[in-house]
Amino acid sequence: MKKTAVLILLLALIFAACGNGSKTETGDNQPEEEVIEPICLTPQAGPYTLKFTDISEEMGVQQLNALGTQITIADIDGDRWPDVYTTLASKTREDQNEPKNLYKLLKNIKGKNFEDVTFSSGLFTDKNGTNGLASTYVVFADMNNDGYQDAFNVVYVDSDTLSSDSFQEDYSRVYLNNGDGTFKYVGGDFVLNDMFSAIAGATFLDYDHDGVIDLFIGRQYNSYGSLTSCEQDTLMKGLGNGKFNNIVDGTSGLETEKFNEENALTGKFNKPTWGVSACDVDGDGFADILTSSYGRSYNMLYRNKGDGTFEDLSISSGFAHDDNENYGDDQFFACYCEDESNKETDYCSISTGAVISCDGVNGWDPGFSDQPYRLGGNSAGTLCGDFDGDGDTDLFQIELAHWHIGQASDKSQLIINDGFAEKPLRRLSEEESGITRKRTGSWNDGDLGGFTADLDNDGKLDIYILSSDYPGTKSMLFQQQADGKFADTAKDAKAQVARAHGGAFVDIDRDGDYDIIVGTSFMRWGTNDSDSKEKPEKQWIKVLRNDTGQNANKVIIDITGSTANRDAIGAKIIVKAGGKQFVREVQGAYGLNGFQNDHLQIIGLGDICEVEEIEIRWPDKENSVTKYDKVYANYVLEINQETGLKHHKIEEYFGK
Repeated sequence: MKKTAVLILLLALIFAACGNGSKTETGDNQPEEEVIEPICLTPQAGPYTLKFTDISEEMGVQQLNALGTQITIADIDGDRWPDVYTTLASKTREDQNEPKNLYKLLKNIKGKNFEDVTFSSGLFTDKNGTNGLASTYVVFADMNNDGYQDAFNVVYVDSDTLSSDSFQEDYSRVYLNNGDGTFKYVGGDFVLNDMFSAIAGATFLDYDHDGVIDLFIGRQYNSYGSLTSCEQDTLMKGLGNGKFNNIVDGTSGLETEKFNEENALTGKFNKPTWGVSACDVDGDGFADILTSSYGRSYNMLYRNKGDGTFEDLSISSGFAHDDNENYGDDQFFACYCEDESNKETDYCSISTGAVISCDGVNGWDPGFSDQPYRLGGNSAGTLCGDFDGDGDTDLFQIELAHWHIGQASDKSQLIINDGFAEKPLRRLSEEESGITRKRTGSWNDGDLGGFTADLDNDGKLDIYILSSDYPGTKSMLFQQQADGKFADTAKDAKAQVARAHGGAFVDIDRDGDYDIIVGTSFMRWGTNDSDSKEKPEKQWIKVLRNDTGQNANKVIIDITGSTANRDAIGAKIIVKAGGKQFVREVQGAYGLNGFQNDHLQIIGLGDICEVEEIEIRWPDKENSVTKYDKVYANYVLEINQETGLKHHKIEEYFGK
């Protein structure tokens, strides 16, 4: 009996060691077990020297006239290869017969080249069946949980657009995927009574964990520069059929009002929102909502209470703006103080003096311009990620800044979570984070977007900033170093792009690391600029292949929800390996004009090969948790909430 028991025990141990992964929750929904051969790479500890190669030409970018300021990634046909949407952010229609290349939808042919499916996709067809519908930007999500990516085509319409002779009453619409990479218009009203809206940012989330994708939109000035023209940002509950209901009805906690003196200091006023993001900042499993405001107004942080309502913690958290409110070197203030009637007043005693010509300058309004709600930044978006590796969600705020506005204007900054919401968020100085740059003369930080990803797969998140529209502005790749600080490696890595406006990370060739696609801006790019020699003939997008990350160990996860939404947006992935934990949250679109990255989750492990456990915290009604304790690195882990985990060799899974 003893020998039999020992034999059974040994067989059980061998069976478990060779399995595809085991769940710790009750029940076994694993596929048939098969032997997994460990794959271990042997690099030194990171970080690793990043190197990128421009493969735009071989991907056919120039031949297809793939132009763009902004990039969006989505697998539109379900073949596991990420496809690419590019846009010049126009508000006018395209001409199918004589295209101006205002936007493109490009099918990825197994990482070898692109195929133009713009007009065959049906995504840009109006209700009359005519191709060429206007498209400022598009964001994607599985809105009806059928396993395919649907599309929200946004047309940015403000009062100036409405008065334009070229406006043809195109408006923002939802298109459902037919299951083959083609789309059909949902029909009927979308979500707002006013179809024409200045929607600057859109993000998908499941705020109430009902398993259906919801949509939050942020709206810019309706009349540029007029704070009182701003409208309410809006959260819309998904109905599961591509349609939505507005829930900002007076009880959601997201409500704001037209700007007035009473609501100014509290921040409860409509703002010129640029970027929006959704991620779990307080660690309770529910996605919080963050908005980034233009016009130096407050940024907003709405904490999801988990009961379908939100709590405004913008100011108390320290997220609204940084704590520098010294406007003494603001040149508009300085010019106000140059006026003889103001020069000797106590109010102007902090002025450092004007260094510009003040002729005709009249941009300072005492009692308004000097208030906290006007001393923040021109904020373009917020990146969410565990930058310090302690398991919670930190933030990186992206800001547009100019020398003449002075020190009170916020700069792009890393914001650390030390136990939010019990503790306020902590802003790191540039010296503390290493995320800095040289600023001399009439400098401009043109930061309009970015993304965070572990590009070298060393286990630490890196930050790629898209900076544009001003002389000398370029993209910056802040690679996280061994000590947790960051260093700009873009130039040496050959990932520095002049006037980089939009971009995304994407494993375009499915080799286990994130590549980069970048769009550029031609705005303000004159022949006398210091970087004019770098101006391309056209605004072709750049595809930069990562030649570093594939050499380190990594976990590659293709994740699907069942009781959670199919995209698993909001799911938290915790990889435990080598005594460390690596945390990622599945996110949808974010930022200004629809930043959206690869849905494939690549989590770098560096020199660590053995994975102890993977935990998935699902955004469903039960806040389900699934754990797998027999997992192997350097495979594609197909994790389905219903059917469990399967290992796949990279080449086989993607059909390379």
